[in-house]
Amino acid sequence: MKNTITNLLLSLLFLSTASPAIAGELLSDNQKSSTCAISCSQPMENTCDTIIAVLKATTKAVADKDYVELAKYLDENCTTYDVCTKKTVVGRENIIANVKAKIAAEEKRLKVPAISFTIDQPFAKINGDKAVVTFVLKKEVGGVNPAIFESHVTDVFVKRDGEWKKLHYCGGDWKRVK
Repeated sequence: MKNTITNLLLSLLFLSTASPAIAGELLSDNQKSSTCAISCSQPMENTCDTIIAVLKATTKAVADKDYVELAKYLDENCTTYDVCTKKTVVGRENIIANVKAKIAAEEKRLKVPAISFTIDQPFAKINGDKAVVTFVLKKEVGGVNPAIFESHVTDVFVKRDGEWKKLHYCGGDWKRVK
């Protein structure tokens, strides 16, 4: 398994040219037509499936603006680095407030909400009660000027009381791809 994970990490970091196959999709229960999909080029192990499911749930919660659901998957002491303010945001409530503010600012600027999020090429590396997941997050916006943006993301998870919680989020700038 370690060799498989090592090989997968190397292919993701240096050779990732494989066309991904859709592994799953969730539709929003809200009236919004937000979507969260996951694609990957390799089958996932059971523990990786669990972590990827948490990643998918957090992405869906953000897409649906369901901050109560998002809070369930964030560690109390989670952190992120805000590239706009160049400051570290610490704590579940502060991160949720930061996410809300960023979504509101983006919707005001673009005048349309994101209509879908796709988690592409996820890779999970697990070491005991800690895990690191890298992936490409794609965001599609509609409206008069539809576009697709992507960001390369790394999430760190920790297992507390038998549940995986997001401990740190690190995403790059959004770049327009289409």
